[in-house]
Amino acid sequence: MGITLWEYYSRQADRIEAASLASIETLDDWKRERARRYQEYMHSMGLDPLPDRCDLKVRDYGEFAGPGYVARKLAYQLLDDVWSTGTLYRPDPLPPGKLPAVLYVSGHAGIGTHYLQMHPILWARRGYACLILDTIEQNDNPGDHHEVYFGKRFDLISYGFNAAGGELWNSIRGLDYLVSVPFVDSDRVGVTGISGGGALSFFVGVADERIRATATVAGVDGVVPYVRKRQLDGHCDCMFPYNLYQRDMTDFAALVAPRALLFAFASEDALFERSAYHRMVERVRRIYRLHGVEDKCKLFEYPGPHSYSPEAIRTINDWFDAHVAGKPHPPIELPEIEKDERTTTIFNGAPPEPDRLPQLPEILTKRGTVQLPNDPNEWAVQKKELLARLRRRVLHWLDDQSETLTMQQLGDWIAGARYRSYLGEIGGMEVYAQSRFAPGKTEKLVIGVAGAGDTVRSVAQRLGTTCGECASVLVEPRATGPHEPSDASKVSIIRAGLSVGLTKTLLWIRDVTELVQWARSLPEYRDSRITLYGSGDAGVACVYAAAFDETIASVLAHDIPASHREGAFLPGVLEVLDIQQALGLIAPRPIGLVNSRYVRTTWITRLYERLGCRERLVIGDSLHTVAPPVMELTAAK
Repeated sequence: MGITLWEYYSRQADRIEAASLASIETLDDWKRERARRYQEYMHSMGLDPLPDRCDLKVRDYGEFAGPGYVARKLAYQLLDDVWSTGTLYRPDPLPPGKLPAVLYVSGHAGIGTHYLQMHPILWARRGYACLILDTIEQNDNPGDHHEVYFGKRFDLISYGFNAAGGELWNSIRGLDYLVSVPFVDSDRVGVTGISGGGALSFFVGVADERIRATATVAGVDGVVPYVRKRQLDGHCDCMFPYNLYQRDMTDFAALVAPRALLFAFASEDALFERSAYHRMVERVRRIYRLHGVEDKCKLFEYPGPHSYSPEAIRTINDWFDAHVAGKPHPPIELPEIEKDERTTTIFNGAPPEPDRLPQLPEILTKRGTVQLPNDPNEWAVQKKELLARLRRRVLHWLDDQSETLTMQQLGDWIAGARYRSYLGEIGGMEVYAQSRFAPGKTEKLVIGVAGAGDTVRSVAQRLGTTCGECASVLVEPRATGPHEPSDASKVSIIRAGLSVGLTKTLLWIRDVTELVQWARSLPEYRDSRITLYGSGDAGVACVYAAAFDETIASVLAHDIPASHREGAFLPGVLEVLDIQQALGLIAPRPIGLVNSRYVRTTWITRLYERLGCRERLVIGDSLHTVAPPVMELTAAK
């Protein structure tokens, strides 16, 4: 019966971990690889290229003080009219000279700058400056990083926005402010935090070389426990990037070398697996050994659940004294919460106006545009560039695959026409196909692709006799038919896929490509002109498969999403194009669009008009009216 989609993603995670840093044998190997892997990391975070840095426009919301410290409440811009919050703590009295500094990134406490205030108080009393940041959804910040986690906004996948990247930009901008403070030594800055803050401190430590040392506490783990042990279900969206290049967290951690990196974990933490983070740290230490600084990568493990311990606090203090300040500072125990919410919170319930933080996903990401050509020659050049950009930025996984389709014939029978059935697999997952043809009538072949809620039977019922006397091959690609995941597991499946860089649509593009090649290998279809048919997201997979295979004669796309915002999610695809422009990649071949929404479309219609082949774009509300003219056009050579 083949493995489930969840098991497939788990096996992908196993493979990713096994490959992590495996090709790195020497320091020269790493130096050759590092720049490319850093770009992969930033792209996976949705920050390649980095946004332009606007004026921080730091706003002062007053200060409060306690024994040994003074704290100033601040707001700053991430982007124009996009505000975030933090509080800067300093020693009182302020010692002479410039201070070492800590960027403390909040986790998921209700209001980070309030409930975690004991940490910056500690740092200030020890002689450091400390800027503690709220996340984009804490305090009175109106952002959100549970949008995929709660199943609210799967469109963010296609935008290429993930909350980890949004929070990373928040941290980078907070760091911009911290290093600008007159009494802060910009060459002596560390970053730390626990839980969500542990992940976010790790992410900024990887991304920004202004960070001298990182101490990530209960923050990140390898991809295997995220998927196979279902730990992602306990982590919100800010805890992991979209893993576009199928890298383990180890690969990202190695980018910190040779700067100091401390991992701290509680041994009974249910959100992390001991054996996994031990493996992760040991692999990272290999890169530190190549640099000759193995002592600058350390794992500190302490007994207890998901929390700090006094020993962990002391270890982090010593780590920063050694690798940030460069000398010991007074040992001080972590204090209790000292100030109430009214004192520590920043906006008092009323953020600045305007504040576009809720629109951060749309503002932080770039929307690709495709200019309409003036003639077929211009479109041929544009199309080549678009296909290359798609392959490089969105669909590169397709080029990295060694998985192949194998098919075995199950049966062969005749009932007015010849029927055959086949069972096969790709990557251990089952695919199924049925073919129908009449001897001597195989000039045209329709390959009908099942999608969500489909089987070969339901595809056959929709097609009926609309394609005339065409031969047909009806297929169930991976994770369809009896192997389709249930709606109850939808969010978990989507997030597990993202953690290994995959979506179902991406898998189906691969499957359709393989199934087309298999169908062509059958003697009865060797010379057939192929039309791809699919409904919903499977229809979009057919569009992309045809875009990259000029030998596919035409496409029938039935009830497909109007935009990648609505379905057929591909990480970051909107950076390049949307579904209408993807349809244009098939031009000037015939396309049939069965969906009333496309009656109102303009871009694809204008393209076919400018290419002088408007008759090859057939739009209608019924497959019975769209399919016959498309098949007639397909037969015309």
